[in-house]
Amino acid sequence: MVLFAAQFIENIGRSISGLAIEFLVFELTESPLLMGVLSIIWLSPFIIIAPLAGALADRFDQRKLMLISNIVSAIVSVGFVIVYIFVNQLTMVQFSIGQPTVHYLTTSNALNISRQAIPNYLHVLWPLFVLCFFNSASAAFFFPSRNAYTRLIVKKKNLLIANSVGSSVFQIATIIGFVLAGLLAAQSYLLSFIVDAATFVVSGILIAFLFVMGTKPPEVMSEKSQNIGQEMKRFGKDIAIGYRTILQHPKITYVLVIFSFLTFSFGAINVLFIVILQGEMNLGPTWYGILQAMMGASGIITAIIMMRIGKIDRKILVLNVTFSAVVVSMFIFAVVRDPYVMAVVMFSYGIMAVCINVPTSTLIQESVPYELQGRVFGTQQLLQGVAQLIGMGIVSLIAEFVLPMYVLLASSGILTIAIIVGWLYSRKRGLMGSDYTEDVPSDIFLKEKTEATP
Repeated sequence: MVLFAAQFIENIGRSISGLAIEFLVFELTESPLLMGVLSIIWLSPFIIIAPLAGALADRFDQRKLMLISNIVSAIVSVGFVIVYIFVNQLTMVQFSIGQPTVHYLTTSNALNISRQAIPNYLHVLWPLFVLCFFNSASAAFFFPSRNAYTRLIVKKKNLLIANSVGSSVFQIATIIGFVLAGLLAAQSYLLSFIVDAATFVVSGILIAFLFVMGTKPPEVMSEKSQNIGQEMKRFGKDIAIGYRTILQHPKITYVLVIFSFLTFSFGAINVLFIVILQGEMNLGPTWYGILQAMMGASGIITAIIMMRIGKIDRKILVLNVTFSAVVVSMFIFAVVRDPYVMAVVMFSYGIMAVCINVPTSTLIQESVPYELQGRVFGTQQLLQGVAQLIGMGIVSLIAEFVLPMYVLLASSGILTIAIIVGWLYSRKRGLMGSDYTEDVPSDIFLKEKTEATP
């Protein structure tokens, strides 16, 4: 519960800063291209750092990694405050020469050349983008560490319940975070960044409590590297182990491949959501918070239902049904611009997010030994990050020239093809069958490793 409380506070902070940055950048530039660049910067650490973070989560105390992550995020939030305070001083003003104006009433019939001031936010944007990168990098270390540590402190038979609790915590934080973010952003972005910094301080304090009351991870005995070259080779081997572990489990491989197609297609929504909401529908931060709250509310309900169920067999079947529902919702999102229909779509996204994330995390935690889970979760972040980065990169390049509706329809079509192929493949390979036909007794590998540790 302490771990989930820290996650809860941290998620609120990330919601507040994420909304404030997105609306601030769009307010300054009104550029879909720069919104795409911002989304790419948010995601790039999950590609660059995720494999390294997963390997470190298997080597070191996950509590230390989570604590460092919170400290870095708190420092970044202070950086947001500083940049926003000096936004006027950092803004350059350029002057453009307008069309000449003829004054016919003057005796000289002189021409007056108009000069128009155009703000240039270059020195505001690049510090924000750099800070966003480090903020996202800290998250890339936090999530695999949290997932691996959850497996350590929760029995195997209770993993679905624990992940459902974690999902409920995330969804509640989403409701509170985005509603609070919308209200704060409507008042002042500066206030948003100050509250954001405070949340990471509180989350870090809660993580520190885990050093007193939490289970200490088993120490990993390994030889120390003599130089940087040897250390890099070790990390390369660790990353390769993560890939091989995934390939040894066909169900995990299938889920990550389809999940990658989903995140690729969803790249269009990530880039264009603010553009559609603020640019096409004229809805501000408050509506953004309401829509995110709708998604969070449905996620809480779904997570509670899963918590009551306690165990889900045939997780691939559940995921395939959910992926199909995502396709339908994306087509609706592409063509409808009514705020109330948008609220219904976001409500359905909350249900689908839980029905994807909870079974996926549980499947990995049940199938993969504890000492390999950091690398597997790191690889999962890498694959999804690459897919989403490619999707957002393509959308960012064409968003300036193509209407958002057509971009979203194309993304929905690609995902439709992937889901149809996925259904056929998983049925042919029998992946939608029971997950527990060859179930390993709970926590045998963890018990053996603990007994073998000096």
